[in-house]
Amino acid sequence: MTPQDGPRRLTSVEVAGRLGIKVETLYAYVSRGRISCTRTQEGSLFDPLEVEAFAARNRPRPLRRHGASTARPLMVLDTDLALVEDDELYLRGQSASDLARTSTVERVAAWIWHGDWEAPLSSPPTTDLAQVATLLASLPAGADRIDQLQAAAIGLGTTDPGRDEISQGALQRAGARFLHGVPRLLGDPFTPGVETRSVAETLWLALTPHPPRPEHVRAVDAALILTIDHDLAISTFAGRIAASGRASGYAVLSAALGAFASPLHGSISVTTVQLLRSVLDGAAPEDALRTAVRSSAARLPGFGHFLYADGDSRATTLLELIPDLPHGTEVTAAVTDLTEVVNRRSSQHPNIDLALAALVLAAGMHEGDGPLLFGLGRSVGWIAHGLAEQTERPLRLRPQGRYTGP
Repeated sequence: MTPQDGPRRLTSVEVAGRLGIKVETLYAYVSRGRISCTRTQEGSLFDPLEVEAFAARNRPRPLRRHGASTARPLMVLDTDLALVEDDELYLRGQSASDLARTSTVERVAAWIWHGDWEAPLSSPPTTDLAQVATLLASLPAGADRIDQLQAAAIGLGTTDPGRDEISQGALQRAGARFLHGVPRLLGDPFTPGVETRSVAETLWLALTPHPPRPEHVRAVDAALILTIDHDLAISTFAGRIAASGRASGYAVLSAALGAFASPLHGSISVTTVQLLRSVLDGAAPEDALRTAVRSSAARLPGFGHFLYADGDSRATTLLELIPDLPHGTEVTAAVTDLTEVVNRRSSQHPNIDLALAALVLAAGMHEGDGPLLFGLGRSVGWIAHGLAEQTERPLRLRPQGRYTGP
């Protein structure tokens, strides 16, 4: 076998992501001879087989105590939902970018949950929505979009008489009620004909002042599909832990949303909106970036992701749709200006948070609507992971503590 016939060599970013370490730590291992690399004009490349052997050698050993079950590391879980390979995201083997350009979030959810693109997804009845709408209306003025998503999960659960049923069907019903119910709750759930509109169109009508056009609805559908799943994010893991305890679908959503409501995960797009807004308002991109880096928990909001070497394919796909939105021309120009400045000083590319921020501003949405789009799209993945966890041994994700106190 010649070298070009072998497996594709990995970049330092890919290897660091695989090993769960920083790139700087990886190069420290190289300098100590613990792992080898090949220097090329494109950078350092690593043999994937050697990387896997290194990972196996350095995997933490299970802890065993007398009379206790073996505790295993929780850093690696099998999943058949999302795969990032060659800078592309795939959902169950299908290109997420292709799905975003051609399908609707309802069809993708039906396929992921039921294995059938045409499977019907139940929508909550108006009587249930009326009760949940009262709950959302009672939230304090400071409640943000993630608070509303959490309240919707609780409300839709309490109005579902079968919420505590432990079954695949109950999880699927919870996911469908949430996916269809949230967009209606954000607008007027009693508008005639609202139940016949798609999720994306209902969201557009609820969040923007502009009449919906097909290209507008396509952009919202794309955002929801592209955020369905992405490796094992902290929110997804939190949802799987709840599912491991045989929680209801609504509790799985609530647990996931609790982890999602963090400045390094679900809320990053809000900071990124502020960055983009600053440029739209006339600030120099360099000044806007400097302010964002100082004020954000993220190192550089809207740019970079350790799973991608040459750019987040989700961002590339969604940004292609931004020019067709009501304020798309000026927002696209601001994204271009920011990207040029970042590319001159680093190798980081736009990620999904920047694309969501661009969608929010180009559509005329509220600046806090990014996490809403992200969380609603990701709810499809959270339910899918809950369905997968129900097929596993209950409570398998309970770690074993190591006492370090006095």
